[in-house]
Amino acid sequence: MAYEWWYGISTVLALAGIERHEVIEVLYADHRWPRRGVDPITGVSALTIWSRTDDGRPLIVTLRALDGSDHQIVAAQPMTPDQLQEFRKWEMTR
Repeated sequence: MAYEWWYGISTVLALAGIERHEVIEVLYADHRWPRRGVDPITGVSALTIWSRTDDGRPLIVTLRALDGSDHQIVAAQPMTPDQLQEFRKWEMTR
């Protein structure tokens, strides 16, 4: 699977306080939780990857499918407290 950066990702990451290297760490982490995400307003579906950076920071990276198995990185965000609780439960099963 190859990744490419969406042209507007720098703004998205800056607003979220996330560095590019943290996104890469999440995407290549040993323990990552791929989940289908759906925008509640538009209904658009995307692949999200829930994981931790090398420093343990819990993040969610959102990907848009491209041709084949390639994906475009379109967003990243810190987990909310509820998401982190759900993620911790998943981590306990690994």
